[in-house]
Amino acid sequence: MLNSLGFFSDFEVQLFNQNTETKTVEKNEVLLSEGEISKSIFFIKTGALFQLQKIDDEEKIIDLNIQNDWVFNFDSLTNQVPSNTIIKAFAKSEVVELKLESLHKLISISQNFLQLNKIFNSLSIKIHIYNNNLNPTEKYDYLIKNRPQIIKTFPLNMIASYLKIRQETLSRVRANVIF
Repeated sequence: MLNSLGFFSDFEVQLFNQNTETKTVEKNEVLLSEGEISKSIFFIKTGALFQLQKIDDEEKIIDLNIQNDWVFNFDSLTNQVPSNTIIKAFAKSEVVELKLESLHKLISISQNFLQLNKIFNSLSIKIHIYNNNLNPTEKYDYLIKNRPQIIKTFPLNMIASYLKIRQETLSRVRANVIF
């Protein structure tokens, strides 16, 4: 998990492992509740998680996460404000939890842990999908090319909500996709 973020010595990997906790979360188990202040970042070893937001009594999917993804609520974690999203297990999952307090401790021991900032770059996919005014076909195509495992893991209604399009629109788009 650290290899994708940079180079870490054996000592630093050992330090990281001593300051994280691996846990199993059951399907539908909540890792972060709405209104709770985020204190952790999660790495998915196996399984899948998602983030949702309740808007006008409707649940909107904010993020879909699969194996080898880092999951967190950026605003709540960095600003230490109550979360406006919920992080929940889509399937039974094994996650590694890195608490913010432990992250600060690791950085104080070795500046090399500043490489963990790359975790926050995972927001770039969502930003691309939402900020580039992509049409539904372009959104789905981008997902196929950059995150095909999401399409294999999550149901159509969740993918449609994540892409901010209606499920019927996504069905039409999928019918026209040539593999």
